[in-house]
Amino acid sequence: MRKYLFFLLALLPLTVSAYTLNRVSVHDPSVVWDPETKTYYIFGSHRDHAKTTDMMNWTKITVPWATATSTNAANNVAFTTPEVTKVKKGGVEYDFSFDAQAWSKRGNNNYNIDGNLWAPDVIYNKAMKKWCMYLSVNGDAWFSSIVLLTADKITGPYRYQAPVVISGFKNGNSYKDTDLEIVIGEQASLPERYNVGNKWGERWPNNIDPCVFYDEEGNLWMSYGSWSGGIFMLALDEESGLRDYDVEYELKGSGNGITVDPYFGKKIAGGYYVSGEASYIEYIGGYYYLFMSYGGLAAGGNANDYNNGGYQMRVFRSENPDGPYVDSKNSNAIFTGYQLNFGANANDGNRGENIFGAYTDWGNQAKGNLGERSQGHNSIIAAEDGRTYLVYHTRFQNWGEGHQVRVHQVFQNKNGWLVAAPFEYTGEQVTSADIATTQQIATDQIPGKYKLLVHTYKLDHTKKAANKPIDIELAADGNISGDQTGSWNITEGTSYIHLKVGNVHYYGVMVEQTLEPTDTKAPAFTVLAATTGVTAWGYKYEDGSGTSIMNVKADSYGEDYLFDLQGRKVSVPKKGLYIQNGKKVLIK
Repeated sequence: MRKYLFFLLALLPLTVSAYTLNRVSVHDPSVVWDPETKTYYIFGSHRDHAKTTDMMNWTKITVPWATATSTNAANNVAFTTPEVTKVKKGGVEYDFSFDAQAWSKRGNNNYNIDGNLWAPDVIYNKAMKKWCMYLSVNGDAWFSSIVLLTADKITGPYRYQAPVVISGFKNGNSYKDTDLEIVIGEQASLPERYNVGNKWGERWPNNIDPCVFYDEEGNLWMSYGSWSGGIFMLALDEESGLRDYDVEYELKGSGNGITVDPYFGKKIAGGYYVSGEASYIEYIGGYYYLFMSYGGLAAGGNANDYNNGGYQMRVFRSENPDGPYVDSKNSNAIFTGYQLNFGANANDGNRGENIFGAYTDWGNQAKGNLGERSQGHNSIIAAEDGRTYLVYHTRFQNWGEGHQVRVHQVFQNKNGWLVAAPFEYTGEQVTSADIATTQQIATDQIPGKYKLLVHTYKLDHTKKAANKPIDIELAADGNISGDQTGSWNITEGTSYIHLKVGNVHYYGVMVEQTLEPTDTKAPAFTVLAATTGVTAWGYKYEDGSGTSIMNVKADSYGEDYLFDLQGRKVSVPKKGLYIQNGKKVLIK
């Protein structure tokens, strides 16, 4: 399978442009910045990791484990004996040693840990002065745990410290091998609310997919969980990196509707077998944004399996780190009824802002076999350079299960909702702050023909359905014509744009974009209809071919020479159409 995947990746078109994009395949990429080396790292499942200094050129790296006896421990050794075997609650010290591999093996005697180390999240702990990796040790039948590993350097080696939270104690005395009694006190038997056998998934999480972050007050949190009973939140102890055993959670709700649990903490999303996983939370411009991935992670196309495909990112926000999280329609991220595999088929609802989904025939690259689908398990970072980056993995329209990492810049619209740039990040210089204070595209440069791509809900992923663009024209008088009609206007002095398409109002931003893999520039917009949760992208093109141009002023066309249409070099051009680096440029 690995050789097959490398063959698929080799089929990508070579980049021909003023920039380079060296891509990698990392599933479930979590991004983190190391200020010492001025490098971004992504950590992914199955010990797949990479680094970059520019968010465009990625290099694979190896991150070793370490134990007391080995500096490059095998997986089946690294998670058997923790370094931390005592924890404190209320000033009392408790002995607790947890073999994470043995716990996960309870769900399957043929268990192999090598394929079950999923979705790590790495953060620098300021109190410990350590890099902390929170790693999912997945097991069948919900016998999973999230464990903490620490290292002095971001590149490791990482040592297994202790578990943070454990799932699967669904009957009998298995809970005696967890920290349940440290958290809630000694129990004569398993509390009834956990004694649910194979119905665990209706109520409780599978404890994987951690996201650890500091809130604006300096408190350390972890959201976690996958499918099944939902996404929960725990307060962490910054001094140890583990759960804060002194924070108590009062039981709220009953049955499958429990929203706060003394052991698992506070529910913030999902429940009732909703497919939501891969929670990721980032504070941006006044809000905590919660990203969720719904649907099946496969590429789709299996008409007999509605869980095959449909992976998609949805967005909620809150003013508080532990919620409540709602979308632009004020729908809560917590589900209150049975929704098996939400997001995987055309009958699902439209909860969560659909920041983008499966699409094809877009620009110069995302078309044909390279149309994107099953995007998800993302991370997002408000970066040191003033920009915000969305990092995710994507499969493709006709590439089987081959996948790659993609990075898009993200902006806030005037209402504070996130919108993603229509094309990959290729070194654009606009920052998040620039959107509110500068007009990136002059008003007289906006009119023209555009490709419009609306990211609708309810695609039929069993048939590999994907959204495709239509043609519209933005006129100088503010009207929109073509395949859709309406109106547009831009807030002068800012990059905020408003489109009315039909009867739907979209609010977003207008910036210059690069149509990868070429160096062709184009005015482009990314917008959200808050009343529906639907987003849309657009870019300006010259004619029906979809070839894009960027109108530039005669004094700002750049240092490279231009050529007229007869191939003669022009150093100081007049207004008109020219060729620069093999692309058409209109001088106004």
